[in-house]
Amino acid sequence: MAVLTQQGSLEASHIPTIKVTKRTDRSLYMLVLQHLLKPFNAQLVKPRKVFPAGSPRLEPHKNARKHCAVQERQVDDIYIYDLTASQTTSKDQEPQEKRQKKRIYYFAGGGWQMPPSSQHWILCAEMAKRIPDSIVSIVSYPLAPNSPAPVTIPHLMKLYHTLLQAAEEADETVIFAGDSAGGNIILCLTLAALLDDPYARCPTALLAVSPSTDLRRHNPDIQVIEKHDPILRIPFINSTATAWRGSWDPSDPRISPLCADVTPLARRGVQVHGVVGRYDILGPDAVLMREKCSQAGVRGEWLDWEKQMHCFPLTWATGLPEGVAAMEWILDVLRRS
Repeated sequence: MAVLTQQGSLEASHIPTIKVTKRTDRSLYMLVLQHLLKPFNAQLVKPRKVFPAGSPRLEPHKNARKHCAVQERQVDDIYIYDLTASQTTSKDQEPQEKRQKKRIYYFAGGGWQMPPSSQHWILCAEMAKRIPDSIVSIVSYPLAPNSPAPVTIPHLMKLYHTLLQAAEEADETVIFAGDSAGGNIILCLTLAALLDDPYARCPTALLAVSPSTDLRRHNPDIQVIEKHDPILRIPFINSTATAWRGSWDPSDPRISPLCADVTPLARRGVQVHGVVGRYDILGPDAVLMREKCSQAGVRGEWLDWEKQMHCFPLTWATGLPEGVAAMEWILDVLRRS
């Protein structure tokens, strides 16, 4: 489609390539939870401990083990935990290990300073259970402040290439997923790889839940939304960004994907899916990232929900309506990706 400008020349009109599902409802249960969380937000997000340099070795959550087989392995000195749904094998069915076709690598959030929580383990186990022929792999990436981005990103870039090469050899479709800081990492790794080499191996899709996309933290809407956000505060997101970026400038696209050229994603057909809540101070930059991708022709689907907090899909296991609905949306998108 084209439009005629005042100068008489033809310009292609922008057709959005990202489908946005918008919701405005909020349940009474979510409203109450947000009010209960607000006085304790500093304690909720505060790192429990400082981790030594390198990839932390994790203890899989008991609920994940209840529903999935969990296998620990190390790739390029990074601990990875493969979750495979427990299934029986009949005479007419190939063994599951021969049927795996989809691999979802999950990078959990936590301000780049905390390992996956019990909510992350339970969410990933549910993905493994309900996405056919899939393995969900939790990546235990090195954490700040002892492993900041200038140290960790090169390490993760090596891992990125190793994982995708292995997936190609195994004939697996790869999706990278992550929330918050993890959503930042999956965007940064994929963009860096394709900007360095347009023909580099890449995942089929990315799923970023409440991603942190701009470590400059200078979007004026952040201050507007802070009074509504029940979990995050500006000093906290500034401190985590500082701890992660180390000596790098906050506008460096290796840590701020909003500052990167996203056209390689469109050229290679990498879908960028996302979830954003509008009572999340990281939400305004996530929306800018979505719009930038759409303008570049990147395809994907996003769930955009008013009055929802940071990483609200993680509440699904509690039975909160918004968490359950968001989880169903995520599962549907991942099945089709």
